[in-house]
Amino acid sequence: MAGLRVRRLGWLAGVCVAATAAAALVACAAWGSYIEEEFRGGTSVVRPPPAPPPPSPLPPTHRRPPPSHHVPELARLLERLEPRRPLVCGRLAVYPIAARGGSDLGGRWLTMDAALARGLLAVTERDGGGSVPVIRLENRSGADYIFVMAGEVAAGGKQTRTLRQDVILAPKQRIEVPVFCVEQHRWSGKAEFSAGGMLVPQSIQREMRRGADQASVWSEVDRAAGALGARNPTSSLELAMKAAPVQRELDEVRRIIMPEVPADSIGFVLADRWTGRALGGEFFGRSDLALALLPKLLDAYAVDLVLPHGRERPAGRPPDETIAWDFIGRIRAAGSHRTGTPGSGEGIGMRAGGLVGDGVGLGGVLVHFGCQAEDQIVPMPMPMPMPGPRPPAYRE
Repeated sequence: MAGLRVRRLGWLAGVCVAATAAAALVACAAWGSYIEEEFRGGTSVVRPPPAPPPPSPLPPTHRRPPPSHHVPELARLLERLEPRRPLVCGRLAVYPIAARGGSDLGGRWLTMDAALARGLLAVTERDGGGSVPVIRLENRSGADYIFVMAGEVAAGGKQTRTLRQDVILAPKQRIEVPVFCVEQHRWSGKAEFSAGGMLVPQSIQREMRRGADQASVWSEVDRAAGALGARNPTSSLELAMKAAPVQRELDEVRRIIMPEVPADSIGFVLADRWTGRALGGEFFGRSDLALALLPKLLDAYAVDLVLPHGRERPAGRPPDETIAWDFIGRIRAAGSHRTGTPGSGEGIGMRAGGLVGDGVGLGGVLVHFGCQAEDQIVPMPMPMPMPGPRPPAYRE
């Protein structure tokens, strides 16, 4: 009985093997026929080409968030920005920014320095002897708007100050504005201020936008004065930046950059050539405001980037527009929101995506928006030898 079972199992195995072999022969014949037809010009099934892979998504910095993520006037401008080739002085790279369709901001506008020079702006201490965190602005013009940018310096008074945020003064408007002191060891003098002709360095601007207090600003002023080799008895930032050796260097930076700036520029992205990183961007509603304030912006960045390192061009690949495009992409992705403003118009704020910024618009049109990269490059610590004997895995 057992022998009969073995014979039956053997017979079944043989049948399976034969069937498998026959199927293989049929498949081979069919494949051979397909190949033969293909090479002899016979008719064969035309295989469709493989589908192309789906397109790669845009990098995060180039994705454009919906307009609702930004206040309307900034959203409209961001869609029209076009960086130009960079202008270089030492470590500093400046990207002029144009806007497709030109400027949107109409009316008559003056900067703080121009209005002071014409006697159309009064900047004074508050009544009653003054107050460190507040000064008074009055537009005496009956037709001109006056724009005062955050970080601009008002010299004189009982101590030199800098404005905490952008301010628009409508004709005949009088307001009080929040300020920081940038001259710690003086509280004397007259009530009137004059044009400081400068912005605080970009490192101080960044701290202000991050919400610094007065003590932090004084600390940054002292650090900047020390780095410039221009400390003075009243710890005045104005005196430090107007020291003769510092001014000679800043004049040279302006001499190199300013003649090359296109006349239709409405903003600038400023970058560190050594690291290939954009540090900040400033965008205006019209080119005359942008060009009038550019010398101050150059000084504010050159103090940190050019003066400590010289004007020689560092080695490496020259910067291209990619740095500016990426920074604009970061601004688009970060979004913005409404804030208060002591003057006319509506304030703009940003603190997202590693950026801090602020600005102001009027009548649905952007007047100014500035922002800076919040993140800092921290050098890696120097490698230290391992104490004690090396583990077996490290022995040669």
